[in-house]
Amino acid sequence: MPSPPTMTDAHGMYPPSKLGEYTVIQDIAEGTFGKVKMATHTITGHKVAMKYISKAVIQREKTKTRVRREFEYMRTLRHPHIIKLYEVISTPTDIIFVLEYAGGELFNYIVANGRMPEHRARRFFQQIISGIEYSHRLKIVHRDLKPENVLLDDDLNVKIADFGLSNEISDGDFLTTSCGSPNYAAPEVIRGGIYAGPEIDVWSSGVILYVMLCGRLPFEDDDVQVLFTKISQGSYHMPNFLSPDARSLINLMLAVDPVKRITIPEITQHPFFTNDLPRYLTPLPPPPGPVLGTLSSLVIPPKQLDFEIIEGLGRIEEDVVEELANRMIDVDKEDIWECLRRDDGVQGNAVKVAYMLLRDKRRLGKDLAEFAEQERDAQLAAMDPRNAISPNALSPGGGDLEDNPFEAEFNGGEDDEDDVDDELDFTSPPPIDNHECGNNFAVLNSSLPEQLPEQHHLTSYMSAKRSGAGGKEKKQHKTKWHFGIRSRSPPMEVMLEIYRTLKTLGMEWKEKKDLGGLGGIRPNKRSGAIERARDLDGDGSVDLKKAAGIYFVETRARVQDVVVLMNLQLYMVDSINYLVDFHHKKSYKASTDPAAGKFDMAVFDPTFSDTSSESGSGRSIKEKDGSGTTKEDDVVSPFVFMDVACRLILELAGGGE
Repeated sequence: MPSPPTMTDAHGMYPPSKLGEYTVIQDIAEGTFGKVKMATHTITGHKVAMKYISKAVIQREKTKTRVRREFEYMRTLRHPHIIKLYEVISTPTDIIFVLEYAGGELFNYIVANGRMPEHRARRFFQQIISGIEYSHRLKIVHRDLKPENVLLDDDLNVKIADFGLSNEISDGDFLTTSCGSPNYAAPEVIRGGIYAGPEIDVWSSGVILYVMLCGRLPFEDDDVQVLFTKISQGSYHMPNFLSPDARSLINLMLAVDPVKRITIPEITQHPFFTNDLPRYLTPLPPPPGPVLGTLSSLVIPPKQLDFEIIEGLGRIEEDVVEELANRMIDVDKEDIWECLRRDDGVQGNAVKVAYMLLRDKRRLGKDLAEFAEQERDAQLAAMDPRNAISPNALSPGGGDLEDNPFEAEFNGGEDDEDDVDDELDFTSPPPIDNHECGNNFAVLNSSLPEQLPEQHHLTSYMSAKRSGAGGKEKKQHKTKWHFGIRSRSPPMEVMLEIYRTLKTLGMEWKEKKDLGGLGGIRPNKRSGAIERARDLDGDGSVDLKKAAGIYFVETRARVQDVVVLMNLQLYMVDSINYLVDFHHKKSYKASTDPAAGKFDMAVFDPTFSDTSSESGSGRSIKEKDGSGTTKEDDVVSPFVFMDVACRLILELAGGGE
């Protein structure tokens, strides 16, 4: 009788020492779901960590949601201080995460070195908070922060790992799952209460900061119940050797009441955090202010950047592309570029993976801040309205060529127990909200490519495959339309050009009598209420709601004997794009009386009969009611408004001669 297949047999075409494009070297850790192995990439020689997750354990423990969630979040998060997910490999027995390798742990570092000098602890803390702030902006909370999950690379840079207990947060939603390690768990978690999410990461980060500075835990006891009591009461000792800033921040982070606990944005403004803060960890500034010039960017694209940004890869480094092409057989740089620009869905393609691995290998032993600042400068350049973002960062590519590895493996069967609380769509990443405001605008149709790039096969190295002709078709989504014109010019420049164009066309607009003190002008006599410093202009006493009226224009135009009333509104599409919207308020017949003003309304003459009325419908244009006021009939075609709007657009574009 033959013996049952072993793990080695089950791999079949995956020998123990070779797995896909990786050579497995040794085991480095073992957990609930399986082992973590060290491996090297055969093309680039870069070292990676391979996290094996047993499919049998996933089914038996009903933890499908947790594993899929970790996959979703890891492929979404791209930050220098969060472990990077390169790709996912599926074998008959395991799901394998190919991860960035970091050989150290903050826990082991503290055990070996004891409490740290404040400047060293601050450096670790700044990197941790930077990564957590980034994940929170993407609506992802970690929920299990502890020194064991804070890895260190060879240069002692923080790499936050293990997002398996993470959860997606939504405004107004609360979580109830008790998770994480007891010593680092917030009071509301151990009490089984509800919590929004970000505040428990703040608590855990505060415990980590305390441990780094003091060399011991703030809450510790062999009896779990006593430990929970200490945590619930916020009972811990604050050593005298800590600086005032460190003591202040720890007290704020370990506030028992989550409502009174300091937030991540407030931490980034605290003196302890801002002291010696590297430039690449500072928040990106708001979009630049107005620049001189015309509104040409309404229809003429701004100048192209001299580098390319691709979603998920960042700024593409030409020398990495060239070296990668040299390392591969029968492949040139154009082939590499084509694959980098393609959107191959969830899994990406093997060339993108190789590019990331080679780029990271070339950075080993060098200052991380140097490369992080280059990425930051690229983002700043992309934010400048005078520059154009690479179309490859905006336009779709080849579509999904490879299925999500979880879809085929775990279809059917009973859902996990936690599926109810974590209903995630694993065909696309969680929504990303970098600007904290949603919008329904999409890329204009003219910005999309006329045709999709052809697929390219890079010898045996391409992992992306198209399904057979009988495979299911991907649903095509229609491009969204918007009425108006878009601009990447600064908003005040847009408004200035709009007013110039209105004047050129002989149109009139309603004067702004009250902008809430904007510009130091108020309609009333309370001039003393405006007390802004001349050299440091801020909000002061400006009424922001009224001041927003500067981006709204009520205007009118006369076309022969028709007057069109039209409102213009400038909307913010995202951090760098604005939309000028045209709203037709109403139209009416203008008076033809020589003594009447240009925009006076035609008035009904009782000596005229209905049949002699100017209206083609035989009805009067204006009627007088008992109060002596007039009432308008809707007899004017809306196409007059369309004509005025088109003339306005042409003039803005410089082509309305």
